[in-house]
Amino acid sequence: MSLNLAALGEQVRQMSQTVAREARQRDVRVAEVCERYLHEIGREEHWAAAVKLSEASANWLLAAPVEPLDTVRDLPPIPTDYAIAATDGSHIDVDRHGEVSCYLINIGKVYIRYGAQPEARLESSPKLYFAETDLFFHDDTRRIPIEGALLSVRRDVEEGVALGELAIGSLTDPAIPRLALQDGTLIRWALANADAQVRDHFLRQYLTYLERMRQHAIPVASYISRSRSPEVMGLVRLMFCPDVNVHAQRGANCAQCSDAKQGRMPSCMVCQDLIDADIFAPRLREGQRSPIFRSLSRISVEGYEHHQIHFFFLRVGRELARIELPGWVAGQPEWVDQVHVLVYDQAARGQGYPIALQRAHEQAVIRSAERRVFEQMVSGALQRAEAPAGVSAKRESKQFVQG
Repeated sequence: MSLNLAALGEQVRQMSQTVAREARQRDVRVAEVCERYLHEIGREEHWAAAVKLSEASANWLLAAPVEPLDTVRDLPPIPTDYAIAATDGSHIDVDRHGEVSCYLINIGKVYIRYGAQPEARLESSPKLYFAETDLFFHDDTRRIPIEGALLSVRRDVEEGVALGELAIGSLTDPAIPRLALQDGTLIRWALANADAQVRDHFLRQYLTYLERMRQHAIPVASYISRSRSPEVMGLVRLMFCPDVNVHAQRGANCAQCSDAKQGRMPSCMVCQDLIDADIFAPRLREGQRSPIFRSLSRISVEGYEHHQIHFFFLRVGRELARIELPGWVAGQPEWVDQVHVLVYDQAARGQGYPIALQRAHEQAVIRSAERRVFEQMVSGALQRAEAPAGVSAKRESKQFVQG
């Protein structure tokens, strides 16, 4: 046996002791942070102003409170009749060692209606991209390849566009509660640091989808499982910062931290590596939601206009999910209640994860066998068309080794 298990066993023992010690230390910090958070109840406007003053100079993400910090909302009555639409996506990226440059995006779509007139529709919509305009983003002087992270952005945008089309075509009965639900974040984080023209191109498509949903009065939300977001914790950092002085119009300025200048550990470091869930996990019982916060992520603030993303946390069993919604949904209490109860019911039906999103994922996922069939389809079609094609030496060597 090549693995020295005796030597490894001692290292595992040391690791477990370290993890246990750090967990105890973390619990102490969580208790201190939660105490400070609750101490600031009633000063929401003060801290919203502090957030605004600190947006440009703080080195961490921030969220602004929209409701009182001690808000805990019980689950509204679950409606008997309601309808939900959901999408999810997957893709096959460009293979630089393959026979031809192309990529595939597959969108899973689900519509479910509950109650007196139950109905369900599940489908997948694959689309193959191979044209020059599909493979590259063009501006006056550059060809930017759409692959990797940029392809993921395109898939995310297309998931939203597909959800908009599905919802507008299916959620047509305004007499019952309805919801369009996405998996993951509504914030297009990957575009925050993208080239301006690339960012504007994809963001414009995404915001057009959100605007269509607003015009059709169909609430939109997204479900993030086991979120590790630190935005509310960023707000709490301000509560510990000795440099914040709202009356003097001074926010946190990490580059000029007074603690660091005097050789002290910055006071906000008590929050280091803690996440929003650490604040709300002890406070929320089954079905309850936290206060609503407004995300101060740069892409949302600068690009989303009245669609700026808000969020709250929801207890579903052991899960503490982050639920995101655009500003025009967050601004209507009846829609917030609708999102609250429908997302919870979906997650309860799915044993901790929304059943509509589970079914959309099942429609969207591209399995290994399907990937191989797709590659064979491409290869066969190229041969029949007598199109010039060839694989790289690297691909050929892999095929030889695999037999």
